[in-house]
Amino acid sequence: MQVKVVIGTIAFMLTMIILGYAALREPERLEHFTNAREGRTIETGAKIYIDNCATCHGVEAKAEECYDATGNSITCQGLPLNNYFLVCGDAPARLEQTRFEGTKEQFIERTIAAGRSGTVMPPWSSRYGGPMRDDQVANVAAFVLNFANEEFCAEEPISFDWPELVEDFLTLETEDFVAGPGDPENGAAVYASYACTSCHGNVDEAGSNQIGPWLGDIAEVGATRVEGQTALQYVYHSILYPNDYIAPDCANGPCTGPPSAMVQDLAFRMSSNPQDMIDLLAYLVGN
Repeated sequence: MQVKVVIGTIAFMLTMIILGYAALREPERLEHFTNAREGRTIETGAKIYIDNCATCHGVEAKAEECYDATGNSITCQGLPLNNYFLVCGDAPARLEQTRFEGTKEQFIERTIAAGRSGTVMPPWSSRYGGPMRDDQVANVAAFVLNFANEEFCAEEPISFDWPELVEDFLTLETEDFVAGPGDPENGAAVYASYACTSCHGNVDEAGSNQIGPWLGDIAEVGATRVEGQTALQYVYHSILYPNDYIAPDCANGPCTGPPSAMVQDLAFRMSSNPQDMIDLLAYLVGN
């Protein structure tokens, strides 16, 4: 009898030790499981992105390098998603610009699911007529949010110190930048590379605009938009601050906003080469 008690006591103690060890390892096991699940979600989202989204947003989601289904290089029509102002911080700048009240996770998921009215971004969720299930939408959102790693978000990109008046910009001379003469030929390339064509159309073809106003006559009508602004000042200001004035006529009727459907972060994206702004203005307006 005494032997049975001793054996039972030892067995009980061993069981408690095993259970205690398992309990201590449980948080580590759960973290490993969670990380593995998140990794699979991101990998799945990456594949869905490449198959469906890279044509517009680019192979690295920077809206810089896009290809059609046959592998031909094409102009990117979407906004950059691998972008500080979309994924970094609790309330990235793009949420403020679009006046979205919610988290960046909700913003990205809802944009993927329902698209963006007045832009080329279509709805992808089956709930809105798209081809994706809700879990696939969540996978793509996880892939986009994965760009927000510690190194990428460590420091906010510095924007060029754009002068208020276009005349001051066109004659600017600093240690870091000296304004050169406008090059309309490069301006046409800039117009294409920033996907302006996808919204404003071909400047040589009236009515080719799909979303925003046609810009083929902006050198004339731009001077009538805002009292006291020349066409050159109007275009310059509209590129930097698209919500300050909403053009009256878009491709499908009156333009909506604010916020404008215009790309919101061109001031930062063009900071890497401000001469592109001069060339773009030369192409659209002349200077």
